Amino acid sequence: MRGLNFMMNFVHSNLEVVKPKLFDEAISQVKTNKKNDRLEILELGIGTGENFKHFPKGSNVTILDKTDIFLPYLNESIKKNNRQDLNVSKLVVSKAEEMVGIESDSMDVVVHTFILCSVNDYKKVMSEIYRVLKPGGVCIFIEHSIDNENKPRKYMQKVIEPALSDCKFLDMKKVLSSGPYDHLELKKYRVNRALITFINPIVYGYGFKSLNK
Repeated sequence: MRGLNFMMNFVHSNLEVVKPKLFDEAISQVKTNKKNDRLEILELGIGTGENFKHFPKGSNVTILDKTDIFLPYLNESIKKNNRQDLNVSKLVVSKAEEMVGIESDSMDVVVHTFILCSVNDYKKVMSEIYRVLKPGGVCIFIEHSIDNENKPRKYMQKVIEPALSDCKFLDMKKVLSSGPYDHLELKKYRVNRALITFINPIVYGYGFKSLNK
């Protein structure tokens, strides 16, 4: 677990060039909260809490993950990033395809990073995200993708994929575009650090649930 924790810290640290603007821009689009109440945020596959530093002050945070083994590292991250203002109110141990215990139309923001590559049914996951989002809510995502623009890298990704357990290299632009969102903002980014260029390109952005739903 410590090895995975180190790797995810390393990957996320190389995405800080895009994450602040992504979170600020996406959260500014949320249309669900008219009274300046605490935002209700759901993060899927929370890992070690690398996104917590970008959550609005005082947010209520619900965590959904298929295991609770990460909790000690999550608590470390909260302290390290000085985010004791966040109210981590609920942990749901469940697969993302079936968000048991999370009510429909209950979340202002859903966040997921590097999870669609490892789920059994990404269409079900996105359908569940859409279900739990309030009308006017936003899903923020960062995912790695197969590289259709770089044939040597694409070949390498296919070679190493069997060794990556349940992680798959998918065309994330197509995957995310196949979701139920009423509007989608998609961008690409390429990490320059030699050790992790195999995850390129990074597809990131946000999807909306219409206020009229």
